[in-house]
Amino acid sequence: MPREGITIYDLLISCPGDVNSYLGILKDSVENFNRAFGALNNIEVVTKHWSTDSYPESGNRPQELLNKQFVRGCDAAVVIFWTRFGTPTDKFGSGTEEEIEEMLSADKQVFMYFLDAPVNPSEVDMGQYQKVIDFKEKYKDRGVFGVIKDEHDFQRQFSNHLAMYFLSLISGTVQESKEELQPNLIIKDFDTFSDKFFTPKKSLLLESEFIDKKKEEIINEIRFLENSVLPKRGNEELRNVESDSVVKSNKPVNPDFSSLNINVKSLRSNITDVEIDVSWKNTINDFAIKNNIELDDDFWNLGNLQSYVVNFNVPFGNKGKSFLGTELEKNRFKSIKNLFTKVKKYIEYCDYFQYIDGIEQVRFMISNSGKKYDEDIDVTLKVPKGCLLKHQEIPFPGLNIIEYLIDINFTDYVFSIKETEIVSEYSYSKTEHLNFNNIPSPNPFFQKSISDKYEENKNNYLDSLDSLFSYKVFDSAEFDVLVLHIKYLKHNSSMAFPSVLMFKNIPEAITYEITSKYLPDVVQGNIKLEKRDS
Repeated sequence: MPREGITIYDLLISCPGDVNSYLGILKDSVENFNRAFGALNNIEVVTKHWSTDSYPESGNRPQELLNKQFVRGCDAAVVIFWTRFGTPTDKFGSGTEEEIEEMLSADKQVFMYFLDAPVNPSEVDMGQYQKVIDFKEKYKDRGVFGVIKDEHDFQRQFSNHLAMYFLSLISGTVQESKEELQPNLIIKDFDTFSDKFFTPKKSLLLESEFIDKKKEEIINEIRFLENSVLPKRGNEELRNVESDSVVKSNKPVNPDFSSLNINVKSLRSNITDVEIDVSWKNTINDFAIKNNIELDDDFWNLGNLQSYVVNFNVPFGNKGKSFLGTELEKNRFKSIKNLFTKVKKYIEYCDYFQYIDGIEQVRFMISNSGKKYDEDIDVTLKVPKGCLLKHQEIPFPGLNIIEYLIDINFTDYVFSIKETEIVSEYSYSKTEHLNFNNIPSPNPFFQKSISDKYEENKNNYLDSLDSLFSYKVFDSAEFDVLVLHIKYLKHNSSMAFPSVLMFKNIPEAITYEITSKYLPDVVQGNIKLEKRDS
């Protein structure tokens, strides 16, 4: 449907010919801005260039005709210089310089960049290059320009500056009067760039491809086992072929007792028929029922498989359980055991992801829309009591999945705020904790128990959260107070907070204060949280 009340800003592209390869990146950045922020704020930035927006006309000098046709009607301009300054006009050193002066004389924004990339002296007009150097020197006292290294650096800087300027223009924070250069710091929503309203969101881990694949793997394994069932337990004579063979489940090689003149059968005790554990059946059956799979009783058949304990002690060994049966019977038991393990892990993933998905999260960033960089910045957030969910309160993943989640940096994936072409990541925490827990013990008599290993994994998991949630937290009677320190923030740039903030209950508002090296006063603000219906 038509968008009513849309505001269109014309952006003049004014660049000498040696940076034509950057025009596509420039236009892509504008299109990305329009997609990300244009519809949300009912604005659109439209690029203007002499090659597409001029027409044949006579009666005046060429540059003046371009000025009248579209240059003076533009709201802002973007300029890139490298080695060429451009063709002189009647009034200025080049058409680009004249267009810059037209914009500046009308108090309009000029995004200016100087490309600092290697050049081949034999291919450079040194007279043109010197004009670029002279202009850069002349302009340094008239405003702020950016220095770019390559196309990627230009895309990152320009996208950032584009968003900072036009969103500030919309919110009315752009000051047209000439003031002393100083920073302008404000807290914004990372996802919408709004400094007025902040929207809590939830993760969707249960709907992830990771969970879908885990479930699909289990279902495929069940289908395979359904199509390869064994007969029910039968007569003892059916196992004549392997009745005297021993396959140790916990030994890579079967010991040879022939030289010891020992009767192997005398070493066996407690020979029993092997049945699938009831807890295994219940766990697998519950999964099957939830996924509309009906398992027959024959699914659990293990043929004539038996187990026994070898009543013989060896150095560094134990009375491990061994099995009597065909390879098919032994493999069937192993397959069902592996299936149970996979289902158990799947259940732990679902339980943990369901908890994480229920947490209300907000992603913050701090923006400097001023004309000066800032240093030694402290951001203080005051959250009403009973609302903030501290990372120490998050439960630990289950025994069977915690180590894998640590290995894949799960906490970083779920709780950190990733860098974009517009917003840089917070890089002042990320404390690496020295971890000696995973070093294997050289003494075979002192191996870690499962419970000890789980405790170590919980400590490692908490360490990963500690390094991510790098806020100082203080308690007061009415608030949980969080303090974040930022060493340095460039002008016209934004930095994400180190992590999301999590809430048990969504507060109506969070108050904040910002102090820094170059701010003349304490910045105070209110963060209003609006939960949208899902």
